[in-house]
Amino acid sequence: MDIAVFSDIHGNYSALQACIDYAVGKGITNFMLLGDYVTDCPSPQKTMEKIYVLKQYFNTYIIRGNREEYLLNYRNSGAGNWRKGSASGALLYTYENLSDKDFKFFESLPNYGVFEMKGFPSFEYCHGSPSNTSELLYKEKRNTKKVLTHLKGNCLVHGHTHIQGTYVYRGNKAINPGSIGIPWYYDGKTQFCILHGSAKGWEEEYIQLDYNRKEIIRDFKSSDVSRYAPAWAAVSMHTIRTGVDLNQTVLLRAMRLCEQERGTVKWPNIPEKYWAIALKENYIDLHGKEIPHSEE
Repeated sequence: MDIAVFSDIHGNYSALQACIDYAVGKGITNFMLLGDYVTDCPSPQKTMEKIYVLKQYFNTYIIRGNREEYLLNYRNSGAGNWRKGSASGALLYTYENLSDKDFKFFESLPNYGVFEMKGFPSFEYCHGSPSNTSELLYKEKRNTKKVLTHLKGNCLVHGHTHIQGTYVYRGNKAINPGSIGIPWYYDGKTQFCILHGSAKGWEEEYIQLDYNRKEIIRDFKSSDVSRYAPAWAAVSMHTIRTGVDLNQTVLLRAMRLCEQERGTVKWPNIPEKYWAIALKENYIDLHGKEIPHSEE
């Protein structure tokens, strides 16, 4: 039995389609989706429609990510402080471009699952960790070791960190398929994994694929996401182009600049001028391209 595991799509429908095509071409009919389906990239409806098609025609196991929780919490609170601007504009853009069907779908999803099928060992799957969609499970970290120690079985499949790879602790294994939509490393190739199952256990095969990045970049430029969140969109495009993630670097620098000049900073109230400086310092233009510079 083979299962294609997709995580952290973040609205990148071009990359998602490439991964679906590859998996279907291998004869795979089982798909496991680990959350963070939208936000960051433009045209979330294009991604959601592809997920609905997968759910309709294939055997799917789908859970919720932290981004789906953000969106649901914002909707259920009746109010919020998301606004246009690079701090929260991409979230607001996504929220405004989702349908009631999408929110009902998100609400229907569990945060955690256990795969159980006769003839195969069971394993757990989640977005962040089994108890928290936002928990980061990095290799060698104390919290990761704790999570692996308390597994029901000996395997956990998770996403969230965007770092593709396997970590083994005391005989228990954590498998991260990498990110489809905002992939790190491998020159920005989209990433997922295939789980090959037998009575003895599950073996992971990591996939990195080239795909039509020009399509998603064009959509950034023509959609409102770049107007709602100019610098954040630029950093997302830069990661898609290069596989180098600088979103936290740029965010923290913009916040620091704001604090230095104004004496205080509170997300998402970070004026665009600080984002612009942070982008320039990291040699990124508003199209997500690297600004030429000489190495000192």
